[in-house]
Amino acid sequence: MNKFHCPFLLNDNSGLRGPWFDSVEWLRTIWAPQASRMGLRYIAHVSQPKDLVHEVAILEAHSFGGNIEIQLFDHVPEAEEWLREQRQAKTA
Repeated sequence: MNKFHCPFLLNDNSGLRGPWFDSVEWLRTIWAPQASRMGLRYIAHVSQPKDLVHEVAILEAHSFGGNIEIQLFDHVPEAEEWLREQRQAKTA
């Protein structure tokens, strides 16, 4: 991120099995502030199958800062489309 200064990130957890929620505090306090300083503004998060409701609750309960917008998706193509829309809106 530091080299490319890309404001868009696709985080695909669809193939992940098992809990990842223990890392939310680290993401919120360490990773997100650094990513924000490097220019990250949009995260398209693709959830694990059948975990969307749980992931929404976890991510909504933890703020990643006002500079980063997170959207949750069930499928990668939807997430990619949302990121394209954000990129087009930014360049318009």
